[in-house]
Amino acid sequence: MSDVIIIGITFGLVYGLVAISYSLIWQSTGLIHFAQGDLLMIGGFIAITLIGRGIDSMILVLPITFLVMAVIGAVMQNVIYRNIPPSRAVTKIIASIAMGIVFKNLAVLIWGSNSFSLPDNFFPGGPISIFGISIRPVYYWTLSISVALVVLLVLFLYKTKFGLAVRLTAYNSELAKLMGINPTIYQTVAFMLAIGITGVAGILCSPISFVSYKMGLAFGVKGFAAAIIGGLDSLPGAIIGGIIIGIIEVAFGRYISGYIDAVVFGIMILVLIVRPHGLFGKSKPVKI
Repeated sequence: MSDVIIIGITFGLVYGLVAISYSLIWQSTGLIHFAQGDLLMIGGFIAITLIGRGIDSMILVLPITFLVMAVIGAVMQNVIYRNIPPSRAVTKIIASIAMGIVFKNLAVLIWGSNSFSLPDNFFPGGPISIFGISIRPVYYWTLSISVALVVLLVLFLYKTKFGLAVRLTAYNSELAKLMGINPTIYQTVAFMLAIGITGVAGILCSPISFVSYKMGLAFGVKGFAAAIIGGLDSLPGAIIGGIIIGIIEVAFGRYISGYIDAVVFGIMILVLIVRPHGLFGKSKPVKI
């Protein structure tokens, strides 16, 4: 049972990182960005390319992938989404779906339709034993990196002036303008953080999936389900939603492997019925 919990939490943290990226973009721009799964796939392919070029150290591949994906996020926000009026919310959502299709087709053109895996020695170290359970490096590194990313993000958002400006922009862009803050800059930063984190998640998902152009859909929808279960406006909720999905998937997947996705989305629907804003989301009163 302990190994199920450890592996489930590890898987769940990957889904949680994708959920956090949904949450960051939603809070800063009001957009449900349905291209997140395909951006995760691009992050995985960037890592594969770096490794193929001889940059095979995890310590180098992770930050380089994060930076490349963050630049992609900045370009997307300023070239595409920024130029769509805020009143055209549906248009933005359609644009995000279109971007996902573009990235998927680019992946096929650049890397082909084959599946790739990270080298066995990409995650350094050997197995460690906890409570008599042998844990492979890929699992404890995924766990450590995911937790570190979440802690750094929380410290940035809640302990720095720049992070406070990002949160204020997300809360009320008009109020941010009155206080001399340029919302465009901070929305771009939030977008860069979200896409960068998604790219890193594309590397950490190696225990679950090979890197291929098809992988984005599964991670995208489960990350979205995690964000909904936890609450789109709650970063801790996004992580907890991911962990819930991960544990359910590992604990029951062997018994109902063909129906596990139905169970996950059934739980999401149940949460929406009972708590429309998610387990940790907060309802916002509407002024009439």
